[in-house]
Amino acid sequence: MKTKIVIIGSGSQFTEFFLQELFKFEEFKGITLDMVDRKPKRLEQELKLAKALNSAVDWGVEILGHTERKEALEGAAFVYCFIAVNQNETWAKEFELANKHGVYPLEAYTAGAPGLGMAIRHVPVMLDICADIEKICPDAWLILDNNPLAKLLAAAFRHTKTKCIGYCNGHELMEMALEQLLEKDERDTSDRAADPVEREFMVPAGNIDITLSGINHLQWLMDIRDTKTGEDLYPEIRKRIQYPDKIPEGYKFSAEVCRLFGFFPSPADNHVADYIWCVEKEIFNDFSLAPYPVEQWFGGRGVDEWEKIAVGITDAEAAKNYIKQRRVGWKNLQIARLMMSGTQKYFPALNMLNNGAIPNLDDDIVVEVPAIIGPDGFKASSVGPLPEAIAPFCALHGKINNIAAEAAATGSKELALEALLLDPFIHNLKRAKALLDDILAYSKKYDTRF
Repeated sequence: MKTKIVIIGSGSQFTEFFLQELFKFEEFKGITLDMVDRKPKRLEQELKLAKALNSAVDWGVEILGHTERKEALEGAAFVYCFIAVNQNETWAKEFELANKHGVYPLEAYTAGAPGLGMAIRHVPVMLDICADIEKICPDAWLILDNNPLAKLLAAAFRHTKTKCIGYCNGHELMEMALEQLLEKDERDTSDRAADPVEREFMVPAGNIDITLSGINHLQWLMDIRDTKTGEDLYPEIRKRIQYPDKIPEGYKFSAEVCRLFGFFPSPADNHVADYIWCVEKEIFNDFSLAPYPVEQWFGGRGVDEWEKIAVGITDAEAAKNYIKQRRVGWKNLQIARLMMSGTQKYFPALNMLNNGAIPNLDDDIVVEVPAIIGPDGFKASSVGPLPEAIAPFCALHGKINNIAAEAAATGSKELALEALLLDPFIHNLKRAKALLDDILAYSKKYDTRF
């Protein structure tokens, strides 16, 4: 029986990375791929690209398109989810609402008041997807690659029986930044020649091995080694961050956190600063901190953009040139590949229930840790407790994720307010109540549980 993979939200640009990987690894030859996009014209162009690549490299994939997900789920083994609820508008709105009440987030879609707003709009549709999977393909794995990831997983774990896991590419961003910091970002030519998979764009060079542990968008670097020699590189990192000109752009605040706490946070300043509650707007200039530029986000492709890519795939050479441009985000499809492979393999970062993976955090929070993936699923690869001084950051935000997820799943205004009152960036009863009123008023036009 052919393996079937479904993409829900195939209009996302993550689908580009996904296709580049699908037609790169032979394990995916002959599978069935069902793409789900609620916009017919955009779906038409996505299918055009997928089919052009399939034909050009003779991969033998059966490719189908749907505007309704239930049509696609029958017989699915893996369901990838890239959905975003009107992201271009809602993300900008989260910044606007927070700023209105004197809160100045930098990422504004997973933590704090923006994370609650995103959860209120995304958790209901995610629970609906899980309900469909339970009825139509109960043995399928749901692999989430969308935000607010930890809150979506928390809701799914509490309210469904779906087999699900979360993936975020933050570990790759961190690895690239550390390679730059250590001046180890040149890929060895002998390795390149021996590697059957080309790496060209926004992918770590493979010169260091890192171990991260924590929660989504706030992991901590527990260990870093030279890939070839096994040398511990943490002493060199701690030495280099004393010189601001050596620190890669987007990691100046993270370097300061490392100087203060002894451990480097991941994946980048804009994510980390929304979780480290000693950040105030007054220090933004000191560390080149600035809110995420929503208008520059790579988001979902428009119809014209998909069309341009598709028409450029005219022959096998053009297809291979496109496929080899692997970018950050590629490892999400490796989850399915490893489960299909029949072997056990180490994987650098998965989001799952803690259940002892990080011993000094509660079992019921969602953590992001290394894991072993195989045909039976995954198992956390424990790296021990977090250092005492940094564990509280993950402990509190992990609990807030649970409360916000429960609020979004049940439509509880009381729980939503609790999530805001626990947020150290808000620390004001009137502000929390006013923020919640504005979040709920804006979210009325979406399908929420409130």
